[in-house]
Amino acid sequence: MAIKPLPNAIPSKLPPAKLYLDDINEILQILTDSSAHCQASFIAGQSKCDTLDDLKDLRGRTTHFMMDISAAGKHQTLELTPSVTRIHIYEIGDQLVAWSKYVNVAAIFERRKLRLKSAVRSVGSWVFAGLWLLTLAVWMFVPHPARRLSISELSYLVTGVILAAAVAYYFVSSHSVVYLRYPHRIGVRRWLEDHKPEIIVGVICALMGAITSGVVERAWK
Repeated sequence: MAIKPLPNAIPSKLPPAKLYLDDINEILQILTDSSAHCQASFIAGQSKCDTLDDLKDLRGRTTHFMMDISAAGKHQTLELTPSVTRIHIYEIGDQLVAWSKYVNVAAIFERRKLRLKSAVRSVGSWVFAGLWLLTLAVWMFVPHPARRLSISELSYLVTGVILAAAVAYYFVSSHSVVYLRYPHRIGVRRWLEDHKPEIIVGVICALMGAITSGVVERAWK
């Protein structure tokens, strides 16, 4: 096994993830070293809170979240916005402590990562370019239908476009999300809760495929 030196700067970016209050509490314990001497505050949407109980009272979910922790010689922030999730860790003295905090927080995000959204965002520009080139090639080289589309076929096509826009909106409208409650503990409900975005996107993509194939088949008859 090779031994690699740590880079000088602690990374700041984190993958998109779905967090609950138990995750927020775990991150809080990591960043504060479970010390009562640290001052912590939270911003969820337009509300500022001092405790996790205050967050729980807000209910709902948010894609705008900030955790700010400060103490003598240290300052940490966790920030979630619709475009990025990042963490900043500042510690005076031994940087191994700061690195340990980052690694532990990153492990939580890896465990709670929105894998489909993370994968699409990592290759988003390439996917967009590929789809644009594919559309251009189809328009230029595939023979056009001999007749115009009917009203019903146009309605199906518009429905497919709207569904495609909904899928695109899911990927670009937010990065990470915090649910201001504790997760379900029952196995099946927890699994469905964790994989709900992938299930919804899969159903929408299946509907889009069925609609598109139906419209194309009718248009070329």
